[in-house]
Amino acid sequence: MFDFSQITPYHDGKLGFIVGLCEQINVDQIFNAALEKQSGRPAEIPYGSLAKLLLMNMADEHHPLSRLSEYFQNADLESLLGHPIDVQKLNDDRFGGFLDAMYEYGGSRILSEVSLSAFKRYGIKLTNVNFDTTSKVMWGEYKVEDGSLESVEITFGYSKQKRFDKKQIMFSLGTTQGVAFEGQVLSGNTSDKQFNKDNLDRASQLRKDFGHIEEDFFYIADSAAFTEEFLKKAKSMDIDVITRMTDQTIEAKKVIETVASQLKTLPIIEIETTTKPSVYKLLDATCEYKGIPLSLGGCYSEALRPSKEKTVLKQVTKEYDALEKTLAKLEKRIFACEDDARLEIDKCYQELGRKLKFHSIEQTIETVQKRSVGRPRKDETPVSNYLVKSSISVHQTLIEEQITRECVFVVASTKLGMSAQRILEEYKSQSAVERKFQFLKSPQFVNSLYVDSIHRVEAIGYLMLILMVILSVAEHVVRRELKKENAIIIGPGKVKMAKPSLIAIYRIFYSVQTAAIAMADVTERGFTKPLDDNIKTVLRHLEIPENIYIRGVCDR
Repeated sequence: MFDFSQITPYHDGKLGFIVGLCEQINVDQIFNAALEKQSGRPAEIPYGSLAKLLLMNMADEHHPLSRLSEYFQNADLESLLGHPIDVQKLNDDRFGGFLDAMYEYGGSRILSEVSLSAFKRYGIKLTNVNFDTTSKVMWGEYKVEDGSLESVEITFGYSKQKRFDKKQIMFSLGTTQGVAFEGQVLSGNTSDKQFNKDNLDRASQLRKDFGHIEEDFFYIADSAAFTEEFLKKAKSMDIDVITRMTDQTIEAKKVIETVASQLKTLPIIEIETTTKPSVYKLLDATCEYKGIPLSLGGCYSEALRPSKEKTVLKQVTKEYDALEKTLAKLEKRIFACEDDARLEIDKCYQELGRKLKFHSIEQTIETVQKRSVGRPRKDETPVSNYLVKSSISVHQTLIEEQITRECVFVVASTKLGMSAQRILEEYKSQSAVERKFQFLKSPQFVNSLYVDSIHRVEAIGYLMLILMVILSVAEHVVRRELKKENAIIIGPGKVKMAKPSLIAIYRIFYSVQTAAIAMADVTERGFTKPLDDNIKTVLRHLEIPENIYIRGVCDR
């Protein structure tokens, strides 16, 4: 009679996908070479295997380090890792030691080595680079050794998650062609302006490390990079910059006014995006900012109008309410002479009238007669008092003009002669960083950091960035190959995708089902149902063998 206890089913589709990517990029060798050098001896469980275990766990459903053995109890780790492993040895001390060794070697160094290996493996070249930062809330208390100078400080800072009551760390992320390839774990109070200035040195080194050979190389960032210090440093390093000019500068205001006044005559331009083209009206311009000549693009976006209209109308309402409240108080006052009333009108105009953006006020003086109480005497002369009456006019034309101005932004490049269209096209690639940050903050990714050492928090932060790089490279390669074949894949919810996101690609692997049958001293593995065509397509494009889920130790 057949013994069903000999059969063990597995659902390792997502785990095997991460392992397959790690093997193609040589993550094992990178971690083993780095951390064995750091510790001076081979680990009982290879460092590369520990790294893959953490990456698998992070990409799926994060657990505290003390419960990783529980998480992997139902995974076929012998097949995935290529060697037998006792899950009871996957304890917090072992992973804590791994994170300590990673911190000592340098998480940033390992990230760079993984990125270089991934780009080389899949033939991706470094072109322009986009940088941005985000914050991550930290909920716990973290130990700091006495006298220790921490490279990362968990502290209060500007929270991009609007949690100003919580301490945080910061992440920077760099992308090229929409592919994440670079990042840093930063102190929670890191300023975006200071980060961009300091990061120019890093960008210059990355260009050398990745063997950049393109004629044009741009450092692309949001408006936080638009400072005199940043622009002058970039110029001294011969790095061209593309960024958004802050709206408060005189130069930007001039361009915005010109675009608003010439809107009907400006050409309409479509900029390609990952979904549908974005439509703009563009104005080419130049200026000199703090002695630095710039090419400018004044950009009007009709797509911004609904949100900007709400913003402006809130300003209109706020201005009207404040004006009405002030005038109501004034109208309650009684003046003994007309000159006093007129002086108050002049004062009101000085304080309010010149500041009004959307309204105007018209004020008149009304005379009222005041008589004594009781029957008036024949010779009584009424006393004249004076009241100020006001009316408020709303100027719809001014409101519409302001909405139009709000829909205009200015992009700038230190490379002279660039057209507004090209500057905008390059700048819009900045959105790739934001999309990657969405994944970084996703509950499916790492929701909390369950360690109490700042060193280990930093190491885990770099593991998060390494995972981001691995999955981002996979996204780029799959999209590139699908485009070559003019093909699509079917994602979750039976959605047809020609440009699947890294989350969508990862999620299609949920359906992989395998089983291991133990017979005497031999374990046979196989699929319990054929792999979906979508999964086969992704594996083929990434050159991951299908038998990654069912191989024995001797099959590697």
